[in-house]
Amino acid sequence: MAGSNRERRAAKQRRRDQRRGVTARPADADLGRGLPAETLERLLRRAAADLADGREEALTELRHLLAEHLARRRPEILAACDTVLTGLPPTADGGLGAALGGERPASSWAETSGVTTEEAAVATVRVLAAHGSRPRP
Repeated sequence: MAGSNRERRAAKQRRRDQRRGVTARPADADLGRGLPAETLERLLRRAAADLADGREEALTELRHLLAEHLARRRPEILAACDTVLTGLPPTADGGLGAALGGERPASSWAETSGVTTEEAAVATVRVLAAHGSRPRP
């Protein structure tokens, strides 16, 4: 999946920053509009529950909700993925499920595999659904 123009530009900027030795954003960096971490976590859990109940359209709905947040908020989305995966046992799937058990499973898997933010979020939802996750209140 090629990703959106915004996501490609953000990835290019991350590569530039990495070459320049920028390791973190300044505290006053503009994060732009975006969903709070708690909302992202609830969305991931709810989509996983819907997927576990057989609603395949839950992934399409999730993709639409995340579309404008993917590029500039990659670290925040991956952190939300890490949070909702905390405590799940690793699986033998060779993908994200195999990376579980670490401190930052989704973030480290996404970086080493080179997957897009959307792919990481969808993989997180699939792993949660496979584990029979239910949304928290």
